[in-house]
Amino acid sequence: MTLRMIFSIQGFNRLTAFATGAAGGYAFTNPDVDNVYDIFPLHKPPPYAFLNLYKVREEDKHEFEQSWKEVAKFNQRQEGYLFTRFMKADPRAEGYENRSYDYIDIVQWTTGDAQRRATLRSAYTELEKKMPGERLEAPMMFSSVVDDTQKTPT
Repeated sequence: MTLRMIFSIQGFNRLTAFATGAAGGYAFTNPDVDNVYDIFPLHKPPPYAFLNLYKVREEDKHEFEQSWKEVAKFNQRQEGYLFTRFMKADPRAEGYENRSYDYIDIVQWTTGDAQRRATLRSAYTELEKKMPGERLEAPMMFSSVVDDTQKTPT
Protein backbone atom coordinates (compact mmCIF):
# COMPACT_ATOMS: atom_id res chain seq x y z
CA MET A 1 0.00 0.00 0.00
CA THR A 2 2.84 2.41 0.78
CA LEU A 3 4.58 1.91 -2.56
CA ARG A 4 1.26 2.41 -4.35
CA MET A 5 0.81 5.80 -2.57
CA ILE A 6 4.36 6.91 -3.38
CA PHE A 7 4.14 6.08 -7.09
CA SER A 8 0.64 7.42 -7.62
CA ILE A 9 -0.41 10.87 -8.85
CA GLN A 10 -1.07 12.02 -5.28
CA GLY A 11 2.37 10.86 -4.21
CA PHE A 12 3.98 12.63 -7.13
CA ASN A 13 2.09 15.84 -6.30
CA ARG A 14 3.15 15.65 -2.65
CA LEU A 15 6.78 15.02 -3.59
CA THR A 16 6.77 17.94 -6.05
CA ALA A 17 5.22 20.29 -3.46
CA PHE A 18 7.71 19.19 -0.82
CA ALA A 19 10.72 19.60 -3.15
CA THR A 20 9.73 23.06 -4.40
CA GLY A 21 8.85 24.21 -0.88
CA ALA A 22 12.18 22.99 0.47
CA ALA A 23 14.14 24.58 -2.39
CA GLY A 24 12.26 27.89 -2.08
CA GLY A 25 12.65 27.94 1.69
CA TYR A 26 16.36 27.21 1.46
CA ALA A 27 16.92 29.89 -1.22
CA PHE A 28 15.03 32.50 0.80
CA THR A 29 16.75 31.80 4.12
CA ASN A 30 20.25 31.33 2.66
CA PRO A 31 20.72 34.00 -0.03
CA ASP A 32 24.06 34.46 -1.73
CA VAL A 33 25.54 37.77 -2.84
CA ASP A 34 23.90 37.66 -6.28
CA ASN A 35 20.51 36.50 -5.04
CA VAL A 36 19.41 38.59 -2.08
CA TYR A 37 15.69 38.92 -1.51
CA ASP A 38 14.94 42.40 -0.31
CA ILE A 39 11.87 42.50 1.91
CA PHE A 40 11.72 46.31 1.80
CA PRO A 41 13.19 47.18 -1.64
CA LEU A 42 12.34 50.88 -1.31
CA HIS A 43 14.48 51.23 1.80
CA LYS A 44 17.79 50.41 0.16
CA PRO A 45 20.64 52.80 0.91
CA PRO A 46 21.43 55.01 -2.06
CA PRO A 47 24.59 54.39 -4.08
CA TYR A 48 27.56 56.62 -3.34
CA ALA A 49 29.22 58.72 -6.00
CA PHE A 50 32.84 59.87 -5.71
CA LEU A 51 33.81 62.94 -7.70
CA ASN A 52 37.41 63.42 -8.84
CA LEU A 53 38.65 66.62 -10.49
CA TYR A 54 41.80 66.70 -12.64
CA LYS A 55 43.95 69.51 -14.07
CA VAL A 56 46.16 68.28 -16.92
CA ARG A 57 48.60 70.09 -19.20
CA GLU A 58 47.70 70.07 -22.89
CA GLU A 59 50.72 67.92 -23.88
CA ASP A 60 49.86 65.26 -21.22
CA LYS A 61 46.16 64.85 -22.06
CA HIS A 62 46.51 61.73 -24.24
CA GLU A 63 48.74 59.99 -21.70
CA PHE A 64 46.37 61.01 -18.90
CA GLU A 65 43.34 59.55 -20.70
CA GLN A 66 45.14 56.26 -21.31
CA SER A 67 46.25 56.05 -17.67
CA TRP A 68 42.75 56.92 -16.50
CA LYS A 69 41.32 54.04 -18.57
CA GLU A 70 43.60 51.63 -16.68
CA VAL A 71 42.29 52.95 -13.36
CA ALA A 72 38.71 52.56 -14.61
CA LYS A 73 39.38 48.95 -15.69
CA PHE A 74 40.79 48.24 -12.22
CA ASN A 75 37.69 49.71 -10.57
CA GLN A 76 35.41 47.58 -12.74
CA ARG A 77 36.90 44.44 -11.21
CA GLN A 78 36.29 45.59 -7.62
CA GLU A 79 33.46 44.51 -5.36
CA GLY A 80 30.77 47.16 -4.97
CA TYR A 81 31.60 49.03 -8.20
CA LEU A 82 28.57 50.26 -10.17
CA PHE A 83 29.73 52.55 -13.00
CA THR A 84 31.92 55.50 -14.00
CA ARG A 85 31.27 58.69 -15.94
CA PHE A 86 34.31 60.51 -17.32
CA MET A 87 33.85 64.04 -18.62
CA LYS A 88 36.17 66.52 -20.30
CA ALA A 89 35.81 70.29 -20.43
CA ASP A 90 34.49 71.36 -23.81
CA PRO A 91 36.69 74.02 -25.49
CA ARG A 92 33.60 75.43 -27.26
CA ALA A 93 32.02 76.34 -23.92
CA GLU A 94 31.92 79.92 -22.75
CA GLY A 95 34.53 80.53 -20.04
CA TYR A 96 36.71 77.58 -21.13
CA GLU A 97 39.86 79.66 -20.63
CA ASN A 98 38.97 80.28 -16.96
CA ARG A 99 38.32 76.62 -16.08
CA SER A 100 39.72 75.22 -12.86
CA TYR A 101 39.79 71.59 -13.97
CA ASP A 102 40.03 69.79 -17.31
CA TYR A 103 38.46 66.44 -16.42
CA ILE A 104 35.86 65.18 -13.99
CA ASP A 105 35.10 61.58 -13.22
CA ILE A 106 32.19 60.30 -11.19
CA VAL A 107 32.61 56.76 -9.92
CA GLN A 108 29.55 55.20 -8.32
CA TRP A 109 29.84 52.50 -5.65
CA THR A 110 27.28 50.60 -3.60
CA THR A 111 28.88 51.79 -0.35
CA GLY A 112 31.56 54.23 0.69
CA ASP A 113 33.47 51.35 2.25
CA ALA A 114 33.66 49.53 -1.11
CA GLN A 115 35.35 52.58 -2.63
CA ARG A 116 37.74 52.88 0.30
CA ARG A 117 38.77 49.21 0.06
CA ALA A 118 39.39 49.53 -3.69
CA THR A 119 41.52 52.67 -3.37
CA LEU A 120 43.63 51.23 -0.56
CA ARG A 121 44.91 48.39 -2.74
CA SER A 122 48.50 48.73 -3.87
CA ALA A 123 47.59 48.15 -7.54
CA TYR A 124 45.26 51.15 -7.44
CA THR A 125 47.87 53.47 -5.93
CA GLU A 126 50.43 52.37 -8.53
CA LEU A 127 48.02 53.07 -11.38
CA GLU A 128 47.07 56.43 -9.92
CA LYS A 129 50.72 57.51 -9.52
CA LYS A 130 51.25 56.96 -13.26
CA MET A 131 48.56 59.49 -14.14
CA PRO A 132 50.03 62.86 -15.11
CA GLY A 133 48.44 66.05 -13.87
CA GLU A 134 47.02 67.36 -10.64
CA ARG A 135 43.97 66.19 -8.76
CA LEU A 136 42.23 66.84 -5.52
CA GLU A 137 43.79 65.18 -2.49
CA ALA A 138 40.80 62.86 -2.04
CA PRO A 139 37.61 62.41 -4.02
CA MET A 140 34.48 64.13 -2.79
CA MET A 141 31.74 61.72 -1.72
CA PHE A 142 28.10 62.29 -2.63
CA SER A 143 25.02 60.17 -2.14
CA SER A 144 22.18 60.12 -4.64
CA VAL A 145 19.15 62.19 -3.78
CA VAL A 146 17.24 61.88 -7.05
CA ASP A 147 18.03 59.42 -9.82
CA ASP A 148 15.96 59.63 -12.98
CA THR A 149 17.96 57.10 -14.98
CA GLN A 150 15.14 54.58 -14.50
CA LYS A 151 12.43 55.73 -16.85
CA THR A 152 8.89 55.20 -15.63
CA PRO A 153 6.06 54.78 -18.11
CA THR A 154 3.70 57.75 -18.25
